[in-house]
Amino acid sequence: MAGISQNITYVVLGANKGIGLGIVQALFARPQTTVIGVVRDPVRASNLEDECSKGPRGEGSNLHTLAVDVSNVPERDGLKELIKSKLSSSIDHIDVFISSIGQTGLMKSALETTAQEMREHYEANTISPLMLFQAFWPLMQQTSTDSEASSPKKVFFLSSSVGCIGELMEPMPGGAYGPSKAALNWIVRKLHFELRDQGIVSVAVHPGWVQTEMGDLAAKSWNYPGKPPMTVAQSVEGVLQVIDGATQENSSGKFLSFDGQEVAW
Repeated sequence: MAGISQNITYVVLGANKGIGLGIVQALFARPQTTVIGVVRDPVRASNLEDECSKGPRGEGSNLHTLAVDVSNVPERDGLKELIKSKLSSSIDHIDVFISSIGQTGLMKSALETTAQEMREHYEANTISPLMLFQAFWPLMQQTSTDSEASSPKKVFFLSSSVGCIGELMEPMPGGAYGPSKAALNWIVRKLHFELRDQGIVSVAVHPGWVQTEMGDLAAKSWNYPGKPPMTVAQSVEGVLQVIDGATQENSSGKFLSFDGQEVAW
């Protein structure tokens, strides 16, 4: 599936299941698209390739995989070396960075959440997305002759309304997941101000309450009867519409829902 990158090149973190997998499959079905799927280990990388081989592949599109353990992500320089060793022969630039990595357990109250739970959630939900973005940043600064000059570079971090501070939406517990996503939102907002002069579009996206392992755990934590209201396909469709339509003027520096509506920080 490997090949020289063409047209639009995407990086998708958390690519082996749930929303991340859905995004990879949808992008891979588009023509002239290169997708780099970042997963936790080589086994998941192989599984991702198998899943994508079962679905449609756009003409001229390619899939690459990269294994990084987000529960114990290396420092930026180590990640840069890993990316260089695995991708330098086939990838010369990145147009769109999408972080869909994250973890949650049963969400407890703030009084019950442990130090270990906080550390684990910040490592996976806050530190890893930022370190991986830093590592891919040199490639985002490059432009391919195959890319449309008018297309802005874009950065998206899938967050959650559970991390909202300005508008706490319910009295339900957020455990360590909520504060780790709130910290991620701060990073996205800061990246907007740091990178906007370079034309970078930086957006936090709430993908909805989705029927995934994480969504099901949230339902269990909140004693919700039944499954979360959204399917993965519905979430992916909305998230990609936000990604495709995002510009400096309408989206950068904002926290947007899958339906394009602005969410309170």
